[in-house]
Amino acid sequence: MITGIVTSSLEAKIRVHILDGDSQSQAIDGLIDTGFAGFMSLPIATVATLGLPWIFRDQTELIDGRLIPIDIFSATVIWNGKPRTINVQALGNYILIGMRLLAGYDVAIRATDGGLVSIDAIP
Repeated sequence: MITGIVTSSLEAKIRVHILDGDSQSQAIDGLIDTGFAGFMSLPIATVATLGLPWIFRDQTELIDGRLIPIDIFSATVIWNGKPRTINVQALGNYILIGMRLLAGYDVAIRATDGGLVSIDAIP
């Protein structure tokens, strides 16, 4: 099970461990974003600090409908205790956990300041 907490701004936050370019585990706190269909989005500076390898350039659609170019990087996260290789979008100022990373899991959020966030694999 993965757990987290709801912030005073009512954002559901979880801690994820991601392997950097030297295969060292780095803890990062990300926000669950049910409107984001990808795996994970990281700020460009965070991608650079982690030394993630570039894969390809793609396009993404922003909430306002604009299409913008975006660089995609490969990352290994420790998800529910196991390493998992995912694509990471380098974009924005926030660390976002998307629906593709949550696929196959039940997500429960007690939407109150300090509320529990829990993510369990669907049996």
